[in-house]
Amino acid sequence: STGEFTLVEWLSVPEYARAEATNGAIFCDPYGEVTTIRRRLLDMPKDASRKRLAGALITMAQAGQYNYSRCLAHGESGAAQLAVSEFVHASISAAFLLARRPKPYYKWSFRALCELDGCSQFADDLGFLISSDNSEKNVEIKTALIERICADVSRRVADQGIADADSELERLAYAVNATISDPTVRNMSVFAAV
Repeated sequence: STGEFTLVEWLSVPEYARAEATNGAIFCDPYGEVTTIRRRLLDMPKDASRKRLAGALITMAQAGQYNYSRCLAHGESGAAQLAVSEFVHASISAAFLLARRPKPYYKWSFRALCELDGCSQFADDLGFLISSDNSEKNVEIKTALIERICADVSRRVADQGIADADSELERLAYAVNATISDPTVRNMSVFAAV
């Protein structure tokens, strides 16, 4: 590929593939072709980035703000932990999208997250969510952390002028989606790039 995609094609390129294609040093590129392709891959169009961000936000809302506590209320601790896992995965995606960097393959994403500006506490909080059990004490802590992470991501979205802050991430997801200029991409399901 030359690194040139339609907006819809951008949504099908896995983030880890973009990260792999743009990582590391280029030792020999006499015609500048590889460098040009890498630059294109790093410069995801705004509409594609916002569609991906909207998908990450709605997943954070559904998995963290809604399903985690519902699963626990039904006595499903394993399902609650799966909800936390989805929340953490989507939160990491949101952080990389807001930093305008491709998210690496999942096993390297925590390490890379710690290297993003202002994300060390964010990474610590996500690490606690994913690695702690659902004891009564931890459920209280995890519920508060989920809300703190959602507020942090919402603030970052607002700080970049994408949409007004809203700690209810489902509403924020649709607000971000509404900022997409291309009608085809805007009208795709908010889950299209999840």
